Amino acid sequence: MDSADFIEGFRRQFPDLIGKSVLVALSGGGDSVALLRLLGEPALGLELAAAHVHHGLRGSEADADAAFCRDLCAELGVPITVLGLPADRRRPVGGEAAWRRRRYRALAEHAAAIGIATIATAHHRDDVAEGVVVQLLRGAGPRAMAGIAERTADGIVRPLLPWTRGEIRAWLEKNGVPWRDDSSNTDTSRLRNRVRLDLLPRLEADVPGLRGHLVNLAHAIAEGEAFMTEEAGDRVGFADPWSPEGGVELAALAGLPRALRARWLHGQMACLGIGHTTRRQLELFHLLLDTGSPRAVSMGGRWRLRAAARRLWAEPPSPPTGAAATLVDGLSVDLGIPGWTARLAAPDDPDPCAVWRWCPRSPSSVIELRPIGAATGRDDGSGAARGLRGSIAEALPRHLRQAWPLICEDDMICWIPGVWQHPDPGESSSRVVEVIRR
Repeated sequence: MDSADFIEGFRRQFPDLIGKSVLVALSGGGDSVALLRLLGEPALGLELAAAHVHHGLRGSEADADAAFCRDLCAELGVPITVLGLPADRRRPVGGEAAWRRRRYRALAEHAAAIGIATIATAHHRDDVAEGVVVQLLRGAGPRAMAGIAERTADGIVRPLLPWTRGEIRAWLEKNGVPWRDDSSNTDTSRLRNRVRLDLLPRLEADVPGLRGHLVNLAHAIAEGEAFMTEEAGDRVGFADPWSPEGGVELAALAGLPRALRARWLHGQMACLGIGHTTRRQLELFHLLLDTGSPRAVSMGGRWRLRAAARRLWAEPPSPPTGAAATLVDGLSVDLGIPGWTARLAAPDDPDPCAVWRWCPRSPSSVIELRPIGAATGRDDGSGAARGLRGSIAEALPRHLRQAWPLICEDDMICWIPGVWQHPDPGESSSRVVEVIRR
């Protein structure tokens, strides 16, 4: 490995990131130090920022790691933020995996706060090999043994995956680059450390190419998992929590072979940003499909999969509340539901992403947007409002019923997109209300 290899590999792996902003997860260890310096190569034109997560668990050693990272970034001219985790010295439930989730959450929140969409971590080829063995010893399924993704849907990239720990250390030493060693990495009470320091070296004495075999196995499993998840999605689709028609047909899902059901569940959780599904959750999911009981399965992040009206719905941890606003010509308004906006526009200026369009009754009327929950008790003078609750219950999943947009014209209920429209069309108008999904 040398700098030219890295530059060529990065350009090949992530051509869309050239010249963009990247947040580097910087621990101070050799791998992350090498990553920061390599990403700073002028040929890549990246605008870098760094974040160091301080767990607050290793006392002065952790403080020294943070100081090292600050000094390094000052030397390189890279802005850095030290992110402190909540001051709770107890191990979280789930051990190392729970700490990892905390780190990623802190990094993601910081990246969003500073307007950076991509986070680079320093995982390498040996991490993949060690991970396969760790997951095998834990009794994990194929999805957990599928290795580490080069890139994730939520903006994580791992540019060092093609190289081994030894190759990275050799690059550091050749270039006289200092780094910090974390003493907890020698703690053999942790399974991953025992695998790295003891088990794998002893196995490699008899099977010299073992790490390469494990990496190839992870790649093969990942390809198979990706194919089966895509196949399951193609057959029945995935539940979209923010669409009125976002449920999946229970009969179609129940008709999948159990292996494809499992891949569908993993794919659905990935769509919701949930990275882990337990055996118990999968077992309850099969029971829901086979017997109808339970009617709902709680997933990670307090999401739920719920059966209702012959469909399976993905329900968020808390329902959206919607938004209220007066529409102004040409300006978009957020509906308070992820991905949805509304705007008042000229008929000859359609938005290609508009799902519904409606023409106001009068060219000079005031058009207001209200969440249904704040307005369904109102009467529009025609008596139509009295029957809206039934129509809403039939047309919308329950977590959208309070937030879905209701359009009022001069304080009169006229339109609920996809649900109901006033029976009197009124006179033609030179304006169009569009409800847009991006």
